[in-house]
Amino acid sequence: SSGINAEYGGIVRLSLQQCSLAGVPEQVFTLRGTLQELELGQNNLRELPAEMGKMAKLRKLNLVNNSIKELPQEMSALAALEDLNMSHNKLTEIPETVYSMSAICSLILSNNQISKVEPSKLIGLSSLVCLDLENNNIGRLPPELSLIPNLRTLLVMGNSFKIPRADVLARGSTEVIAWLKNKVPL
Repeated sequence: SSGINAEYGGIVRLSLQQCSLAGVPEQVFTLRGTLQELELGQNNLRELPAEMGKMAKLRKLNLVNNSIKELPQEMSALAALEDLNMSHNKLTEIPETVYSMSAICSLILSNNQISKVEPSKLIGLSSLVCLDLENNNIGRLPPELSLIPNLRTLLVMGNSFKIPRADVLARGSTEVIAWLKNKVPL
């Protein structure tokens, strides 16, 4: 044998940003054995196909600036996905499939229309370090968000809740998480 791992022959990163795509090209799924980073930002995507769930090596998925309202249930199989950016879409809630993505470290859902957060589902994401929910319609910030085990960055400015106040938010994630932790019912 040549000693070269066959995987190195495949495409690891693919950027299809600003391509006016209304759907994910079929050819993308032929890369499911090697593709680790997929950028589909700034397109006209309204939904993603079920085949996305077969992209087993995918670690980073950028879906910024599309019109996506939800993710297909099949995407809960993306066990390697660490970084999901769905900023500037049409989400009204955190997609249910996200709660099964055990490797997720960074979840960016800013600039959507998310109105509520369910911390009981997020607590199971033990790899989650960064949660960005800025500029949504969240009316209440649940103190239990502070119980997400490894959360370090929590961005929540630009929502409709009044508590915690802006001065607390302005002090940064560590202060916000500490403030929320103080409010968790014992």
